[in-house]
Amino acid sequence: MTELQGLIETDRLATLSVNGSDSIFWDGVADIYTSVIVWIPLAIFAILLIIRNINPKRLILALLVVALTVLLCDQLSSTVCKPFFHRLRPTRDPYILDMVDTVNGYRGGLYGFISSHAANSFGLAVLFMWLVKDKWFSLSVISWAVFNSLIRTYLGVHFVGDILAGAIAGCLLGSLTYWIYRLFTRKDTVRHTHDSSLLYTKSGFMRSDVFTFMCVLFGTYSFILVGGCIKPVLF
Repeated sequence: MTELQGLIETDRLATLSVNGSDSIFWDGVADIYTSVIVWIPLAIFAILLIIRNINPKRLILALLVVALTVLLCDQLSSTVCKPFFHRLRPTRDPYILDMVDTVNGYRGGLYGFISSHAANSFGLAVLFMWLVKDKWFSLSVISWAVFNSLIRTYLGVHFVGDILAGAIAGCLLGSLTYWIYRLFTRKDTVRHTHDSSLLYTKSGFMRSDVFTFMCVLFGTYSFILVGGCIKPVLF
């Protein structure tokens, strides 16, 4: 029990070190980052990436696996873990709630373990890593998952422990759904010559499409950073 309490205290300190910065710029960035609208272009290009590069015979299966990943991650975090563990969010924790910085008064729901954002982000990132199999793409989507998760701690609505547990769950579920996908596509093999490997990833995705997706991702980051500069002036 003493060890558990020690972990909880360590988690609180780690959370407070990440939470908030008293910066109008970073508060603006965090506020825009968590907006669903800003990520719609990336979601569209993610779907296009699959549509353009998955065998038409396997396309419906691939899209269903993406949907299954989101469903499993969301249900595990929101329907199973949060009601079971009843761990209060930092903004609701009576020991530190007065020390937690919030953005625009946003405090989230009552319970936060495990983080749905982290589970969903890492679940999708890992699934797409397995599907595409390109090191730069993998680095990009994992970085996105990390930022997408830690921004929740900056906002004060998740402990670092919530994020870590959600990330682990997401990685496992993303790998599980990819394994399910491969169960039905084992006979599909991708063979490349030395020259074609410059045009395609190990799994057969066109590198031009992968590059376009990454450009949209980094373009979204740029838009968010610019928005963080402009928002304080406008509002």
